[in-house]
Amino acid sequence: MDNLPEDCIAKILSLTSPADVCRSSCVSRLFRSAAESDDVWNQFLPSDFPAGFAAPPGLPSRKHLFFSLVHNPVLLHDPQMSFWLERRSGNKCYMMGARALDITWGHDHRYWQWISLPNTRFTEVAELNMVWWLEITGKMNTTLLSDDTLYAAFLVFKWNHAPYGFRQPVEASLVLSGTEPDHVQPSMVSLMQNPGSEQGHSAELRSDGWYEVELGQFFKRRGDMGQIEMSLKETKRPFEKKGLIVHGIEIRPHP
Repeated sequence: MDNLPEDCIAKILSLTSPADVCRSSCVSRLFRSAAESDDVWNQFLPSDFPAGFAAPPGLPSRKHLFFSLVHNPVLLHDPQMSFWLERRSGNKCYMMGARALDITWGHDHRYWQWISLPNTRFTEVAELNMVWWLEITGKMNTTLLSDDTLYAAFLVFKWNHAPYGFRQPVEASLVLSGTEPDHVQPSMVSLMQNPGSEQGHSAELRSDGWYEVELGQFFKRRGDMGQIEMSLKETKRPFEKKGLIVHGIEIRPHP
């Protein structure tokens, strides 16, 4: 293989994956040089970045840009939307902040308050004072996403010192419009950690200290022009609910 021209090796590497390119750099000095090529890493970067994206300054190569976007989500022109890349595939990932969501009674201070917390992507998160009717919805245009990719949506949240009313499962749904017919995916999920539950997905603790629970999955096909609507609600039990802190909804490729 070392008898091949470097540009030929780079072309072959561009048909693999980011992980394969990194591993190939251990083969030889020639492979290491090819693996650093901007032509290779351009294949793993989006051909169309989302509106409002600006590359972080001072990055010397496309490889550095790729790994910067893997490890450091950036805010877009809408400060309630963050963007990054999945390390395995380079596919696009997003997080919609709580302010970008439709939260029933979210602007009534009797029910919700907007607070700032350290180590968050956004300046404010939503803290639930008390409601009987809980409904949180996020919407995103599917054209923002990578083609031919299975995505999952997750509510990202934590609890304050006095959570109450969330021992029972709540309803999650995911609607992909713009197809015939609309794809509706309702399910029951638990906001508590409950491994092995037969009642659907349960919350999982993330490395950043927040919890997440899956709201549903959908496949983004090439040419899809619709909208994805993700929601979490509990409107059937007339009981108080309080203590939930909502960071946002994350949309990323399903493992």
